Amino acid sequence: MALLKNNSGEYNYHFNWMDCNGHTCGFNDVWAKNKREAVKLAKKMEDPAHWAWYDGKTYITVPAEVTTGGHCFYNKGMYVNPATMRRATRKIADDMNRLGWMMSN
Repeated sequence: MALLKNNSGEYNYHFNWMDCNGHTCGFNDVWAKNKREAVKLAKKMEDPAHWAWYDGKTYITVPAEVTTGGHCFYNKGMYVNPATMRRATRKIADDMNRLGWMMSN
């Protein structure tokens, strides 16, 4: 099967996210001309591990655990796993979109 490519000559790269412990915690995709560019684009989407506090209205990043009021939790972050970066075919892209839809609906 042919690799999925857009009008700009970019390939659809699929990859896994990992948390601060190295465990897979999700997946995503980016459009890029090559793997190096795809990794750079994906790294811009990373969410570093941090403490977050919820006051009932918004989430606030805090430097350490808050134990007074609200709800505080540790976000383990999302980091690109470059070893999983692969160019996708139309079937793979459709399958991943279907999987993402099933997980979120």
